[in-house]
Amino acid sequence: MANALTSKKKAKAISVALFLISLAITSYLGTWWPSIMLVIGIPLALRQYLLGRHYDMGVSLFVFIGVFVTVQFDISWEILLPVLFAIGGIYILFREFLESKEGLAEEEEDINHEIEEDQHP
Repeated sequence: MANALTSKKKAKAISVALFLISLAITSYLGTWWPSIMLVIGIPLALRQYLLGRHYDMGVSLFVFIGVFVTVQFDISWEILLPVLFAIGGIYILFREFLESKEGLAEEEEDINHEIEEDQHP
């Protein structure tokens, strides 16, 4: 995983602010569908980018912008939308399994390092 550009707290604050501003613009223009897909997807992708999760950002943008484009330009969605959502879901499942294995290894290394520091004053 790449280094985060900012803290989780700041990334969340920036993405929530972008979400609220986008929601205000969407409600003012009265274009709820499919604009809500951009209102949700872009702040989510921005948060992932700020936290250094570039692959997650790419998948989020692919799914949310894909849905927006499909609906906005009246593209046949009977096959495309399920494919977009399936790609997003499969990616999340694989990411969780891969990250959990990496996370356990990193936690074990941290614990071992702390134990070594405690044993050698």
